[in-house]
Amino acid sequence: MKNVEHIPVTTLEGSQERVRQRILEKAFSRFGRYGFGKTTMAEISKDCEMSPGNLYRYFKSKKDIGADCAKRAMSQKLELLRKIIDNENLSPNQKLHASALEVLNYMHYQFSDQPALMELVDFISRERWAIVQKYAKQERLLISEILLQGNTSGDFNIPDVQETSKWIQAALMKFFSPRSMDAFTLEELRKEAEGVINTLIKGLK
Repeated sequence: MKNVEHIPVTTLEGSQERVRQRILEKAFSRFGRYGFGKTTMAEISKDCEMSPGNLYRYFKSKKDIGADCAKRAMSQKLELLRKIIDNENLSPNQKLHASALEVLNYMHYQFSDQPALMELVDFISRERWAIVQKYAKQERLLISEILLQGNTSGDFNIPDVQETSKWIQAALMKFFSPRSMDAFTLEELRKEAEGVINTLIKGLK
């Protein structure tokens, strides 16, 4: 009797996660070209070179794929902010500047040449608003970290960091919003973002 090779659970989970990520990459690309509404599960499965039945093993519906695509994009944005915050070579002032401009670059790259992605944004806004709220809260916490670092270094003098982080997030909303990416050029947005950040920093001292 031949010995049966036992594959570790962690290996199986890792393989499944790689497949899930590949599905999300292909789906996000198709949403960007053809829109969320017109895309079908059959088309996504074809892009992934798998059967529709196999696709349903990973996602129960197109809406679930869309929701996870949104989570993935938002997580990437938060990872970008985290790298900036953890950069010890940047002052708190520079981190605020970098946060606004780097996220703007990321958003413009994702949405400026893929206007059909707005259908996905609209779906998330209508039916999965809790996802937006969750990531917006995490974004505020990251902004708060920069403000706390500024208080510690003496760059800022902020009595209420939590409230101030909300104001800054609101002030930067235009530059973090997918809807702005197709309405303005990157140069226009960067120039305006720099002006807003400079004004905000003056008020934090």
